[in-house]
Amino acid sequence: MQVHQRFWVAIEALLLSLVIFFHWFPNTERALSCLLFIPLIIGRLLVTKKLIARTPLDFFLVAFVILCIANVTIAPFSWGYYTVGRAAMGVGIVWVIGGWTEVPNITARLLAGLLIFGVMIGIVGLFTSQYTAKSIELQLIIDILPKFYNLPVITGGFNVNEIGGALTFFATLSLALAINGQWVMQARWRAPGMVLAVVAFTLLLSTLLLGQSRMAMIGVLLASGVVIVLLIPAGRRRFIALCAYGVLVVLEVILAFNLLVPADQVAVFEERDQTSVTSRLDIYQAALAVARDYPLTGVGVNEFRSRQVRALYPVPGYENKVLPHAHNNFLQLGTDLGIPGMLFYIGLNATVAGMLWRVWRRGAPDARVGAVAVASGLVAHGIFGVGDAITFFDRFIFIYWLFVAVAAVLYLQLKPMPPNTESHLLIK
Repeated sequence: MQVHQRFWVAIEALLLSLVIFFHWFPNTERALSCLLFIPLIIGRLLVTKKLIARTPLDFFLVAFVILCIANVTIAPFSWGYYTVGRAAMGVGIVWVIGGWTEVPNITARLLAGLLIFGVMIGIVGLFTSQYTAKSIELQLIIDILPKFYNLPVITGGFNVNEIGGALTFFATLSLALAINGQWVMQARWRAPGMVLAVVAFTLLLSTLLLGQSRMAMIGVLLASGVVIVLLIPAGRRRFIALCAYGVLVVLEVILAFNLLVPADQVAVFEERDQTSVTSRLDIYQAALAVARDYPLTGVGVNEFRSRQVRALYPVPGYENKVLPHAHNNFLQLGTDLGIPGMLFYIGLNATVAGMLWRVWRRGAPDARVGAVAVASGLVAHGIFGVGDAITFFDRFIFIYWLFVAVAAVLYLQLKPMPPNTESHLLIK
């Protein structure tokens, strides 16, 4: 890759970071940041002579933006065209990063970048989470932690479920990269890369345990078990890993079922958990009613949270409170975009799964480890999305698109696995 092309990739990374940064904030001007894609497109055409690298994702990416634009026009409620900004941002992330396949060691660099970013999110979550009574058994540890709720950009801290949903992406990715260092192609960087992954997993898991977002923990635990089986062959090492995994599962069961809570307080926590389940069912019923009444459009992009929609589709307990989403990614897209949104969600994720499966089946060892790492993060978050949500119009959704973009790079760089190398993929 020529020097001027490497320089341009750095410029693209900067412009993309600015778009993501501006879309973090809840203001109507953020969509204007997507104009940064214009010089990016012009520069890419001048420097690399091509616009995007084609993948099976392209149909869904284009369809998503068109669907959002049309929805703002014809749906019964609308915040305005600025809501399309996060959709355009996501598509831009995939197309821009997907064009970096010629960068040397790009897969390892992207995975290392995700690890570093995961560490940053873990640290932020650890010290800014709004810990609740769900974490009562760990209160002694939580009380020791300093709290930083008034930092710039994250003023007020994070709801443990929101930050937990973001952490699900990185926790299992870091576990996969800690287990197998072959994602680092250069041998001299392999040990530091695995140390970074171990640190990331330890930090992320600790933050998740303290926050006790139940769906986040379920997603991470289930995906972690699959990672262990895929990347560690049957034998002593897998047995040790599964024993450690079993201890973690038992610990989470103890915390989730309040087994360490004083006997005189158990009834209070059981009532809280029952209320949470009942509330979820009420929310799902409201979301299904929206999809039934407006099958082609839903009520509008991100409108499920509006007071107008809440008046039409009331949920007990939320008469005077904001209900941010449907607590289920699939149902949320039904309220945002109707049945077409649900079909988009299925199609996009099925396509990403097919691409990663192909990398796993046919790729070289480094690509296969990367495929397991990315897939496990997406699966963990997908499980989280069954009972909670980071919606496609949420501030953290850029993480999902980053994972999809890395999946695209793995697919585009797919090379046949050399003979007699498959056995070297697994830890011995």
